[in-house]
Amino acid sequence: MSDLIQRLIAAHQILNREIRRELSRRLPDQLRLKRLKIERLAIKDRLFRHFPDASEMHRVVRGVIRRARHA
Repeated sequence: MSDLIQRLIAAHQILNREIRRELSRRLPDQLRLKRLKIERLAIKDRLFRHFPDASEMHRVVRGVIRRARHA
């Protein structure tokens, strides 16, 4: 699998964590949340360019995550 795909998946995971962290704050910064979600969507769009079939993309992403956890 391409290094670009792995970096995109890693960036998407990081953004997911940041969004969850911001949402867990007592007073979440709505502007920061919006920016994080826009970034996450942009990464997802880039991933879909490489995998137009959503089920194929999800299969690849699960494989990358599984390998990263066992590394």
